[in-house]
Amino acid sequence: MKKIISSIIILIVVLLTGVSISKSDSIKYNNTMNRLGMSDSAVVLRTNSKKSLITAVKELDKQKLVGYQIIFFNKDNSDFGYIYSHKRANKIPVTAGRYFSQSDFSSQIPFAVQGKDSDVKSYKPQSQEYIKVGKRYVSVIGNIGFNGADILNSQTLVSLSPNQPQIKIKLSGVIAVLDGRALNSKESYAVIKKTLHVTSTHRYSPQSDDFSSVQTNNNGELYMVGIIILFALAIAMEFYILIPLRFDLTRSHLTGDLKNNYRNGLLLRYLIYTLVPYAIGYAFVSWRIVIISHQTFNMFMVSSVFITVLIGLYQIFFVKKVE
Repeated sequence: MKKIISSIIILIVVLLTGVSISKSDSIKYNNTMNRLGMSDSAVVLRTNSKKSLITAVKELDKQKLVGYQIIFFNKDNSDFGYIYSHKRANKIPVTAGRYFSQSDFSSQIPFAVQGKDSDVKSYKPQSQEYIKVGKRYVSVIGNIGFNGADILNSQTLVSLSPNQPQIKIKLSGVIAVLDGRALNSKESYAVIKKTLHVTSTHRYSPQSDDFSSVQTNNNGELYMVGIIILFALAIAMEFYILIPLRFDLTRSHLTGDLKNNYRNGLLLRYLIYTLVPYAIGYAFVSWRIVIISHQTFNMFMVSSVFITVLIGLYQIFFVKKVE
């Protein structure tokens, strides 16, 4: 009965590990979505330039740069921004329609995507939805959103292109956030900063209107500590299952081939009580629990199974032979 209870505990450990990894993935994904798909390396480019956004985009388009994306957030309302992408397209969940494609950033007309909780009023005279930006109406090509990602859900983005007519919005009226391979290219990064007349830079954090707040998130460390504790608990249960099996071996007083056969039988019983719950747990997690970090979960499973077999072989065969 104790061995069955230990097996159930191992099964619960596997399930809890899957749940904890899934929860961590969900939090990380929400954070990424609240960053509008931008990486942790994204930077805010401070500028007081009176250059218009279209002029800046035209000048950038003439340069030979590696892939990048810039979102120009309205200083007075960070829930509204203009976006320009060059050889890069961050993916954001779409609830209806589509997200921007690379061709939208060379189009002569702007397009918009809107979060499901956006405050920008939309108009739908017929089948096509529009929002009013300045004196013109812009087609809404898609609605973006993700449960729990409040910043994403309230966002409205309008595409920019070097082929669009001029707009009144100037660089001094927005907060520019840069992301992409250009951050790792000294030449491209320098050209972008020079074109936008950047005076200072800092890491992008969406928790405040000026994106300067420092985000502290220990979720990754905490969930890893939890997995280590669960791993140790599973190993403890395996040793607990071994205790009565080794006691049976000690009481058997068998020798030679009979003792070896008995050891093989004990090892088989041990592996059934340990590996079966691992297999059931893995199958259930794969079937019912959404995990993005499959590598982490698979590493936990492989390590656990390897140590389980190693413990069984060592404790049932090697230790007794030494004795």
